[in-house]
Amino acid sequence: MAALLKKRALAEYCQTQTLVEDGPKPAPTKRLHLVRRSKTVDHSEFITSSLDTTDPQQLLPALVSLHSSLPLAGDSQIEVVQELMKLLLNDTLPPFITTKVLALLANIITSHAQAQPVFEEVMRVAQRTKSKKVLAQVIHSACALSQCIPPDPKLQDQVIQLALSHITTTKFIILVRSLEAVGTLCPGEAGRVQSSIMNTLIEHTSHQDNRVRTAAFNALMVVQEKGVKLPAEVYDSACKALGDDYQCVRAAALFLIKVAAESDPERLVPIPDSDLHMRLVDHAFSQICNVVNDINVRVRTQAASLLGSMSGISEKFLQQTLDKKLMSNMRRKPSAHERALAMLSSGEWSSGKRWADDAPKEHVEADSVSIINTGSCGANVHGLEDEFLEVRNAALDAICSLALNNAQFANQSLDFLVDMFNDEIEEVRLKAIQVLQQIAGHIILRADQLEEILHALKDASLDIRESLHTFLGTTVLSTISSVKICVSSLLDNLRRYPQDRRSIHRCLRHVGQNHPIHVQALVSQLLAVHPYFDGVEPSVQDGEYICKLILVLNAAVQCPTILPLLEQHTIRHYAYLRDTMPQLVPVLKLGEDRQPSREVVSTNTLRFLRESMQRVSSVDQSSTKMRMTIYQTVHSDLVKLADIDPALSPAAHFAALYTQCMLLFTKILSTRNWLTPSSLSLQQSGALKSNVDQLLKHTFRLRHAFTNLSPAEEASIRNLRVRTLALQLVYVVHGSTGSALGLCDNFLEHTEALHRYLTDEKLSADSFLEAVFAELSQLEEPRPGAVARILQPLLLTYPVPALGPITNPAQVHMCSAEIIEPQPDSETIHKLSAGLVVGVHLDSEISHIPDPSTLRIRVAYPDHSTHLIVPPRNHLRLVSPGTYRLLTTVLISAQVSWSEACHVGLSLVLDLSDQEVLAARRHSVAKADDSATIIQLVKPVKVLVWPKSIRKGI
Repeated sequence: MAALLKKRALAEYCQTQTLVEDGPKPAPTKRLHLVRRSKTVDHSEFITSSLDTTDPQQLLPALVSLHSSLPLAGDSQIEVVQELMKLLLNDTLPPFITTKVLALLANIITSHAQAQPVFEEVMRVAQRTKSKKVLAQVIHSACALSQCIPPDPKLQDQVIQLALSHITTTKFIILVRSLEAVGTLCPGEAGRVQSSIMNTLIEHTSHQDNRVRTAAFNALMVVQEKGVKLPAEVYDSACKALGDDYQCVRAAALFLIKVAAESDPERLVPIPDSDLHMRLVDHAFSQICNVVNDINVRVRTQAASLLGSMSGISEKFLQQTLDKKLMSNMRRKPSAHERALAMLSSGEWSSGKRWADDAPKEHVEADSVSIINTGSCGANVHGLEDEFLEVRNAALDAICSLALNNAQFANQSLDFLVDMFNDEIEEVRLKAIQVLQQIAGHIILRADQLEEILHALKDASLDIRESLHTFLGTTVLSTISSVKICVSSLLDNLRRYPQDRRSIHRCLRHVGQNHPIHVQALVSQLLAVHPYFDGVEPSVQDGEYICKLILVLNAAVQCPTILPLLEQHTIRHYAYLRDTMPQLVPVLKLGEDRQPSREVVSTNTLRFLRESMQRVSSVDQSSTKMRMTIYQTVHSDLVKLADIDPALSPAAHFAALYTQCMLLFTKILSTRNWLTPSSLSLQQSGALKSNVDQLLKHTFRLRHAFTNLSPAEEASIRNLRVRTLALQLVYVVHGSTGSALGLCDNFLEHTEALHRYLTDEKLSADSFLEAVFAELSQLEEPRPGAVARILQPLLLTYPVPALGPITNPAQVHMCSAEIIEPQPDSETIHKLSAGLVVGVHLDSEISHIPDPSTLRIRVAYPDHSTHLIVPPRNHLRLVSPGTYRLLTTVLISAQVSWSEACHVGLSLVLDLSDQEVLAARRHSVAKADDSATIIQLVKPVKVLVWPKSIRKGI
């Protein structure tokens, strides 16, 4: 038997080898199409079990499974409701079954027509039941049924009367459900019903059960959201509830106080033990500030969050939140510095000759101190000094919200925010920096505050350092010494953490733009310029010197008097930086005698772009050879234009790629016998296949790599993509013996999508698309052969239309990336043992990618194998809108040992295999890998890797 199996396997292997050598392509692999069905339950089984048995042990699992299958279809919903109604008529069922049935009925029924009979039966259950839990569920279900679409006021009145009739019970669950029902169904118009409901809710805010008090406050909030004006005693009850023993009551009262303050902020509230009055919003703010010292952390967090959401607060109350007074026996106790200052100014010292000459003043009675005067004192300070992370973060958010609306408060809170830089938790320190970034427009840093902030540049966290760089670039420094200290600290940061180089460069660019006068006074010190002696010319490879040049050159834009201070070698270095760092170094007007010879001023680039596109559109009637020559010339010009003008680079690349697609189309259609590739020579057939593959890749890149296009430009790209798929289908049908069903379906899907897009955007189709739409609509069954016969004459008759004028060239975005580390010219060799891995640090910036989840790291090994690695989401940081920074470690492995170190390519790509149905990658015109669905963002960087062979023995 074993010999027979071996012989059969050998025969199949030989047959396979023969097929591969002869040339026929293997059949496409079969795919299993999985249909994800919705989660359903056998309702017939549930109905049968409910009719045949009344055993709770069998009913309860069926009810639970029915609840998990909601919502139900229309037919099964009617049957299930009928069987649930039968269960309600059975009085022998235990209460927990009846409670579950009532809950299911409230969740299943959504229309008023079905709710009417069910509601009547539910109300009859309320009359005959003796279970408190069933009665509570009856009130809840009846409330839900009365709100079915459209809501019935008569049913709602019945629910209100039912709830009010049981409001005197001692069972908390019935009270809670009743209060929720009357709060939900309370009418918005003033009347007897509304007055009765309000009196009931206010009365239960002082109930002995904390759950009932919480439900009463929550119901009052629901009533207030309907536009009902709450009486004054509601606010008084909420203020008293802030001293409740239960946190749920205090939390509900906090929200009600805040809502009441927003509804009527200018209402005057009397101050206890005084004839004075104060605004309601100030009184509410003071009450919430007092809760910041609550014993429960959740209540403190909630109170700190509510402080930032309040508006219209008086200035003195805002200032009190940052004034942390020391209190001793209900009397303000001055600090040691204040006592020493008072004693020194009075000139009197305690000699000990008189009895009790240094005794404290008379005590203040506790009742005479108003809570309004002390409630808001130091509230934000207490929140920042809280022991819990949640409270400190909430306090920071509150200070940020209040400071954005009050510049004076922002400057007063600056010292406390700077103190948070010393917090032991990284998240709090990062939050403090982010708050400073948001209020940077309202503050001016002093020298002592700046020194405290600059200590954070030594933090080991990359996020904190980069956030601090952003803050320093947006804030305003008050003195020249502050700018000098800031630059020195940034240079020290560069020496300590070289990977922060790009972030420091951006920071110094903004510092120079914001402080041109201060930088002018520091030019001689920064660049070592002497009025009489020539110094040593610095090297442009020096990182610190580059940072200083970025600072000075950006300040020179707004302060032209800096330019005469620069030496000749600085001008040459400026020309070098303009070529290497155009985004960091601005264009300076140096004059004809000092203007660098290689400085390029792009003044006519936009006009040249438009003229080049007009040249392409004007060659429709020319000969094929002339058109190909013009396409090639325009393509090379647009590529050079993209290198000259960075602002127009995406639009130039877009137009150049479109022009190259037109060139490839012309080449393919002008090839003789392109429909019969078997009659071509081996070289011609290979060139034709290469052109088709390249055209597919270019149109795919046009479709996904460029964003922020106008509808007309988007339609042009989709039109070109449909033409390419049509050309591919015709080429495969005539030149291959394999199946083209996948390609035909792909073409039809793109054609339908383009037709919908043109209809939605109200755009007209060109002659080719109109002919395709008309011919395809007449086909009974779109088979590949029939579709190809329709497309072949249309492709030859209608040439590819030229790209119209780009509406807004400066706004076009192109997906791109830049690998900062590893450097392309690095000679570092990464050694590893064969079979193991080695980590390579990767630092890069990615711009204008539509979906960050499609980003991949492509690793190309010397044996021509490639791997796509998904970077961790937390390693991808958002630097600015549309720009991400990827900071990660790429693991490279090698299963064999090479004789010497070889290069491994690292690049960044977009994997869009899930974006389109590309049947072409399963056909011979696509390569074996998924390169047809990959968009390369940057050229690969070569890394030297040397795997060592594993030594045997010790």
